[in-house]
Amino acid sequence: MARRARSHLTGTLSAGRRGRGSQAGGRKGYIKRKVACFSSIRFVSGSRLRQSSLSHQLPTMDSVLGLLRICVKRGVNLAVRDVRTSDPYVVVKLGNQKLKTRVIKKDVNPEWNDNLTLSIADPILPIKLTVYDHDTFTKDDKMGDAEFDIRPFVGALKMDLNGLPNSTIISRVLPSRQNCLSEESCITWVDGKVVQDLCLRLRNVECGEVEIQLQWINVPGSKEQSKA
Repeated sequence: MARRARSHLTGTLSAGRRGRGSQAGGRKGYIKRKVACFSSIRFVSGSRLRQSSLSHQLPTMDSVLGLLRICVKRGVNLAVRDVRTSDPYVVVKLGNQKLKTRVIKKDVNPEWNDNLTLSIADPILPIKLTVYDHDTFTKDDKMGDAEFDIRPFVGALKMDLNGLPNSTIISRVLPSRQNCLSEESCITWVDGKVVQDLCLRLRNVECGEVEIQLQWINVPGSKEQSKA
């Protein structure tokens, strides 16, 4: 009789443990499912955020007019930021797009001849150019900046110029207080292309000019091509 009672008590305790174990296992499984669900939601949200951020930074092809190739040719009488010279480079910025030339060591009259290409969605926005002095151990020093307007250039692209003699001047942009031109800028028809040469006087610095040249690159599928 005593043996049967002990057996019954042992079975009851074992069943109780199994019940508590199954309840604990159920709670653990529930927690795991909730964590997995939360992780999944967080991952999807992160993916959406990254995709939205990228689409904001990179214009879609149907919103782009074309590509603007900027040849940064040379600097003239740039400011001295080291002992007797500077190590200049140029940064060109339009919205979220930011490009730079190579560094020319110890030269205040550098010749870069570097091509920088920007995608243009809105020609109304000015393009900013900034010159820096490269430093190895400290922050790079500014050597002046300038802005230039591409609306006259884009306007010339819309003209019917077929059959025009080579080196014909299409239009001229005069220096004024509203721009950074140091001299007259000519928009010219050269070898079947529209080209604009600009000499920009740097601001916020004691001296310096930068010479650049603009050319246009049509892109298949762009807004301008779809109009044609």
